[in-house]
Amino acid sequence: MSNLGDLSIEELSQIEVLSVSRRPEPIREAPAAIYVISGEDIRRSGVTSLAEALRLAPNLEVARVNSQSYAISSRGLNSVNADNKLLGLIDGRTIYTPFFSSIFWDQQELMLADIERIEVISGPGGTLWGANAMNGVINVITKSSNDTQGGLLDLKGGDLVQRGAGRWGGRIGETGTYRVYGLGFGQGNTRTASGGDARDDWNGKQAGFRTDFASRNDRYTIQGDLYENIVDTPDGRRSGGNVLGRWTRRFVDGSTFQVQAYYDEQRRSDVALTGGGSHQYVKTLDVEAEHVFTWRDNHQIVWGVGYRSWNDYFANNANPFTLEPASQTLNLTNVYAQDTITLREDVRLVLGSKFEYSTFSGWAVMPNVRLGWQANRQNFLWAAISRAVRSPSRLERDLSAPGIVNPSPDFNSEKLVAYEAGWRTQLSTRATASVSFYYNDYTDLRTTKPNPVTFLPVNFGNGLEGYTYGVDMWASYSPFPWWRLDPGIGLLHKDFHLKPGERDIAGTQTVLGHDPEHQVFLRSYMELTNNMELFVGLRQIAGLTDIGVPSYFEADVRLGWHVSPQVEVSLMGQNLVHRWHAEATTANQIPRSFYVGARWKF
Repeated sequence: MSNLGDLSIEELSQIEVLSVSRRPEPIREAPAAIYVISGEDIRRSGVTSLAEALRLAPNLEVARVNSQSYAISSRGLNSVNADNKLLGLIDGRTIYTPFFSSIFWDQQELMLADIERIEVISGPGGTLWGANAMNGVINVITKSSNDTQGGLLDLKGGDLVQRGAGRWGGRIGETGTYRVYGLGFGQGNTRTASGGDARDDWNGKQAGFRTDFASRNDRYTIQGDLYENIVDTPDGRRSGGNVLGRWTRRFVDGSTFQVQAYYDEQRRSDVALTGGGSHQYVKTLDVEAEHVFTWRDNHQIVWGVGYRSWNDYFANNANPFTLEPASQTLNLTNVYAQDTITLREDVRLVLGSKFEYSTFSGWAVMPNVRLGWQANRQNFLWAAISRAVRSPSRLERDLSAPGIVNPSPDFNSEKLVAYEAGWRTQLSTRATASVSFYYNDYTDLRTTKPNPVTFLPVNFGNGLEGYTYGVDMWASYSPFPWWRLDPGIGLLHKDFHLKPGERDIAGTQTVLGHDPEHQVFLRSYMELTNNMELFVGLRQIAGLTDIGVPSYFEADVRLGWHVSPQVEVSLMGQNLVHRWHAEATTANQIPRSFYVGARWKF
């Protein structure tokens, strides 16, 4: 087991990230607010799901809604109805749904031991990643199968969560490797405000594979997953799967060309006790090609083209709300380019834009200007102006209920112009820090407009505008080689209003979300002895006064013991301060929980 201090702060700052420029670059030179969650941080923290792992990023708001659901956003506008401005990717596969423009986190399970890192960008990423990368980007990158050879068994069991995962990796000929995995889990109930069971427990199973082949100039990857989750309703199911292929060629001059394609299917169904229910699916086919090269020594250019097709279906007989038409195919075509220009040795200018056309919402243009200045060896400053959009969802255009709501074919994309500035510094050989400021100017946000004569039926409009501003700060400090402290703070202010003459009967909070004005984090990673480690995670989250959720302080603690290089056992306590607490709603309270874990490599 390696010491946390084996890598110096300078070496850590050279870790390469992909999400800012869609090409590898040292994190200390990336002109954006980006935080990296490493696979080792995930293991040491003892989290049991991808959504819980995202709590390790101080530049995200993560609020658990119930046993199954989370509201996750960056820089505000977070709630079940409003967390639709954050793009999620797993190995280049987009995971948001066009039904609501949000992410169903209960359909995004992974074998956590296979995650190499998670790159979290605060702020727009539309220039390279497209619509819905409005407030931020979460890019989950899993390990190559070459790095997961042999066997791994990972078990966790406790009063709220039970989880088991197994993996085997091997070789295919002289140039190929593979891994296969399977996992199963059960998640217990949250609590009602009165202390009873909320009856939202669920369980699931998943299996998948990945293969990687390499030659002198080419890399090939094929991977896929299948899953089925059962929730606590008479017939509540979430199922689906995906398969992805990627080919990358590196040329003699150092340029690369990559082609990627994937097919993804997500299905959800719920049947009520009365016999009514809803059924929906989304089938996604996506193909993209990308070229990265250097021109005239001082221009690093990335450009690409992409095509995506969504075929969806929604049926509901539990209430009068339906989508018209029930099934639709949406096509998305885009071209993008970005040039990183070295103006002088210490100054880089980034210029780029994406042009995206949707058969649903027409053209969207998302330009981006960034400037980075390496003031000296320890200090990097950057600033950016970006435009991003969120495309209309199927619900916003096609929702219908007789006498209540009409389809809204005139609902347009929500728009953002973001102004950012940041400072990244190496304070000493043992400490780094990052500070980013932002001002987000939003226009054409969603409103629910009443009929001017009869009040009902209503329809969706673009009558809301306003701004947010705030600061994201985090640092890393190692007082000793065996101890690392990661503090973080997020501050947020919002100010929105209706455009002149506009009305909104649903209330602006359905669009603006419920956001804490501040978040404070402290993570401690300690190696107590050569084979004992301790993680302590503290968080203080301001209250959501508009919906009556009080502020809360919580602590997670994990003690791990490496019995041998192959065997590890652990004890974990989550949400230890309170018996239960609310995070996203007062209806569901998140309980304190404990589990024991064991991991065996063979």
